Amino acid sequence: MAQRPEQRTAYIATAFALIFILLLCAVSFVIVRPFLAALLWGAILAIATWPVFSWFRRHLGGRGTLAATLMTLLLVLVLLGPVALVGVTMADNVATLGERLRLALQEGGVEPPDFLARIPLVGDRLVQRWRELAAEGSESEELQQLLRGAVQRLLKIGAAVGGGIAELALSIVCAFFFYRDGEAALHRLTDILSRVAGDRARRLLAVAYGTLKGVVYGVMGSALAQASLAAFGYWISGVPAPFLLGIATGFLGIIPGAAVIVWLPVAIWLFRSDQIAWGVFLVAWSAILVGNIDNVIRPMFISRGSALPLLLILIGILGGAIAFGFIGIFLGPTILAILYTLMREWSPGDYVLRPVADQQKPPAS
Repeated sequence: MAQRPEQRTAYIATAFALIFILLLCAVSFVIVRPFLAALLWGAILAIATWPVFSWFRRHLGGRGTLAATLMTLLLVLVLLGPVALVGVTMADNVATLGERLRLALQEGGVEPPDFLARIPLVGDRLVQRWRELAAEGSESEELQQLLRGAVQRLLKIGAAVGGGIAELALSIVCAFFFYRDGEAALHRLTDILSRVAGDRARRLLAVAYGTLKGVVYGVMGSALAQASLAAFGYWISGVPAPFLLGIATGFLGIIPGAAVIVWLPVAIWLFRSDQIAWGVFLVAWSAILVGNIDNVIRPMFISRGSALPLLLILIGILGGAIAFGFIGIFLGPTILAILYTLMREWSPGDYVLRPVADQQKPPAS
């Protein structure tokens, strides 16, 4: 049956409207893309600290803007302040190191900076190598190459530290708006998606929120537990800078199995220092307790937010980290939880496989 002219006109208008909407979404994504990481981190910060924000808002008579302001200031003091302090200290050390390298190349015999000797495990070796190269002075081709490479690396380190601090500051600013307007934005997003997916949209948003909250709490809780246990193990074993090494262990422990990058060299250092008993203790402590505590805490928190199986949780964390970097640790399980929920709703039946013997019985004669 031929279509009427007015129907064809309506279809054409609808097609142009869809094309315009898709084009608008594409342009909007290009505009937002440079700030996408900061927006995601702001949402993660807001979700992780939402109970504290709710407590502030409740005790401030429901004034959301004031509570969001206080939470933002708290994040600046607790999170941005220490990170910025560490970044400034690193920048000063980097500048000092670069200046000493320059003087060593020009004059020779310049002593290494004090902080170089305090680096755990490799500090003494770095100081010794420094003095060997500095003794040769400007005639050392190796020192000239080292200086050129060091300058480039120091510039990259400074740029990375500055960029990280700036992104963290922007994430905290984004978190303020998530605190203040997050609930209203969530209701609006739910209404929009309900027009497309009906009541299923509410369930999927609830699954996404619950999974993301579980991942945030699980990652934070497991990292804190690993850092605390590792720091205690380093301290009781007599390892230098146990607190710093514990923080590094907890940070790398976010990725399953990555904490071994820290504790294994420390254990080797203990063995080489003829502290065999403490080396064995540290290996057992780190491999059995520190290395497995995240397998208990992280799935426990994530499973509260969704019914995602443990295998998919591990795949989501590892695969998300490989695909999207550190932010993928949070995105991976969330995306898999949404897909898993859709699959369960599209195939809601409980299937039981019949025994093979029953399926192969001959028909009754």
